[in-house]
Amino acid sequence: MLLATLKRRVDALIIVCHLGKVMSERKSKAVVLLSGGLDSAVCLYLARRVNEGVVGLSFNYYGRRSVEREAAVKLAAAAGVELIQVEVDFLKEASDVVGAPEQLGGVTQVYIPARNIIFYGIAAHFAERVGANRIYGGHIKSDALRFQDASEAFFEKFNTLLSNHLVSKGVQVTTPLIRFEKYEVVRLGGDLGVPFEFTWSCYGKGPKPCGECEACKERKQAFIRAGLSDPLYG
Repeated sequence: MLLATLKRRVDALIIVCHLGKVMSERKSKAVVLLSGGLDSAVCLYLARRVNEGVVGLSFNYYGRRSVEREAAVKLAAAAGVELIQVEVDFLKEASDVVGAPEQLGGVTQVYIPARNIIFYGIAAHFAERVGANRIYGGHIKSDALRFQDASEAFFEKFNTLLSNHLVSKGVQVTTPLIRFEKYEVVRLGGDLGVPFEFTWSCYGKGPKPCGECEACKERKQAFIRAGLSDPLYG
């Protein structure tokens, strides 16, 4: 019991420290990449808390599920922010690439080649257009284990590129959740009042989550560890 209590206090301290870092970097405008999933939803509400103006940015790549698009629209509306939807249907997950080269054979099937180079390049374009100096991405600790372009090292290098080669020298990508476990993200989302009922995590097409895919199982465990009830599963 004592160890569990101490663990909860340590978890809370981690979240407070990361939130404090973001709060100390308060800026006037931000662009938030919004997929419709849990992590991007929490990132949206966090960005809205610490910025005066927020714009959501959602990418409609090849085969993107309609439930994901709808989730992003609902989340943006609930947060009261504009949502820009960009059609990028030339981008395909590895599972959709016909005759894929050998190097794509061993990657997770939801991998999109060069995804974050493209996504954050487009995000930088819109950031300059709307006068935003922060681009928020909702990547968490486990993402870097599956995707190299979701690591802290990747974003450090990408930010150097932005600093050296944009007219707006202040534009930077910030990933406030990148050292968080999934359950910590859920717990923070609960504190921020994120409408979890609008989010979508399942790899299925809907209208209800399957409860069996990797994403559904990860989500279930996160809510259990966070001590919260998931409105999508009851």
